[in-house]
Amino acid sequence: MTAKAESKRKRKSRAQRDTSTPTLAMVGFFDLLGFSDRVENIKTEAGLRTIAGDVDSIRQHFEFRSQDKATRDVQRVFDKTVLAFSDCVVTAVSLETEMVAAEGLFDVLGSEIWDIAHSQMRCTFEGHFLRGGIDVGSWYYHKAKDLLVSPAMVRAYKGEQDRACYPVIAVSDQLYYLLRDHPGRKAYSEDTDPFPEQFSSFKHPKSGKPVRFINYLRLIATSLDWQYDRATREAYRAAPRDSDESDERDRIMREGYKRNLVELFRRHKKVVTSAYRGAKGKVKNKYRFLAKYHNREIKLCLPKRKDILIKL
Repeated sequence: MTAKAESKRKRKSRAQRDTSTPTLAMVGFFDLLGFSDRVENIKTEAGLRTIAGDVDSIRQHFEFRSQDKATRDVQRVFDKTVLAFSDCVVTAVSLETEMVAAEGLFDVLGSEIWDIAHSQMRCTFEGHFLRGGIDVGSWYYHKAKDLLVSPAMVRAYKGEQDRACYPVIAVSDQLYYLLRDHPGRKAYSEDTDPFPEQFSSFKHPKSGKPVRFINYLRLIATSLDWQYDRATREAYRAAPRDSDESDERDRIMREGYKRNLVELFRRHKKVVTSAYRGAKGKVKNKYRFLAKYHNREIKLCLPKRKDILIKL
């Protein structure tokens, strides 16, 4: 074998080399809230096309069959699989890769949780509210045979069905405690530890048991950039660098970040309020929950901005 061929062989992911090898993975199951009811009430071809477009949009937000080379490269490095079935999306990230060995399990899991939060937020901004579940466990997918067997996916599905009674991504106890007790947290100081920001919780209305879910608002809020617009960037470039007035740049960055934060919650308020007004009966309770969640995060992130609280 030539050196070039050997190099190409090594670049192939584990999944490409042996698609029939089971792996330990973090698996997610996500579906579109109210999809069945919408399908049952289709009356026109235009209505059918609208729903089909919504499903396609959700798939794109989860990077299903992405046409972007950089995205495909990242999926190969993480040995990430994205599958789509009608209104639901299934994701799996192997926990037995060179990336995990190099970066650590805690950080790889955190990166995937952030990706899920980002996908969920983008769907929400388009008015597509998702329910779902994530868990860790065995994953066996043979692409050539179109064969999938995964206890972790079954548990993620059950988490979506049994625990995610609101439009949230429920987190299994197994995954939660794995992250909470993982030694990888020791690499972070108390101020930079990402774990406390990753999840929120509520008490299940029927069982009374706590349900933890991905805190997508907090994760997106803490990752926002400071560059609000062109004027912000120009003001930053014009501000002095190395002088007693260098704090001006810090002020511009803080203000830019805050404006982006306000815009995030304003957009979230708009879509949740709109969905609540269009909902009927018990479905309204799902958006009341999101309103309470939204307001709780506002009080932590922007306590003085009562104007972007949701009042239903």
